[in-house]
Amino acid sequence: MGRELKRKQAKREGKNVKELQVKKQDFNTMKPKTLVIIVAVILVLFIVLYLLTSIFVTKDFGTNKKNNSSDNEETTITNKILAGDSLRQVEELYYVYYYDSTNEDSEVSSIVSSLNDKVYRVDLHDDFNSNFVGEPSGAVSDISSLKVSDPTVIKVESEKITNFYNGKEEIQIGLK
Repeated sequence: MGRELKRKQAKREGKNVKELQVKKQDFNTMKPKTLVIIVAVILVLFIVLYLLTSIFVTKDFGTNKKNNSSDNEETTITNKILAGDSLRQVEELYYVYYYDSTNEDSEVSSIVSSLNDKVYRVDLHDDFNSNFVGEPSGAVSDISSLKVSDPTVIKVESEKITNFYNGKEEIQIGLK
C-alpha cells in the first residue's frame, strides 16, 4: 500500500515515478575524476609515511649501506652452534672450535679459520654451553659427557669425535 500512495502523490505533483528511481541510481555512481583524486591522495600519504619512517626511524635515507666487510664476523655468526649440537651437524667431516668470546686467542682463531673443512664455533661464555665447561674429557662417544676448556678443537667424522686438541699448543701442533 505504501508504494501505491507514493505513486498517487507523484501523479498529483506531476512527476513521473520512473524519473525518481533514475535520479536515485545516478546519485550512487562516482565520477572517474573523483576516483583518480582519491587514489592520488592515498598514494601521496604512503610516500610521505615511507619518507618519514626512513628519515626518523631507520635513519638510512639517502645512504647505501651495503656491508662489504670481509671479516670473519659473518662466518662466525653463521657457523655458531650450541655445544649440545656438536655431533649433530649434516657434514660427514667437520671441526668444532670451543672458545671463550671474552678471551679469544687470535692466533688459534686464525689457525682454525684456515682449515679446509667446515668449522663450527661454540662460545663457552654462553650460558647454554656452561654444562660442557670443565676438565677436558678427550674423545667421548656421548655428547653429554663431553667436557672442554678454552680453547679446544675437535674433529668429528660420522658423528664421532676422532681427534681432540685441547690448549693452544696442541691446536698449533695438531692442525698445522
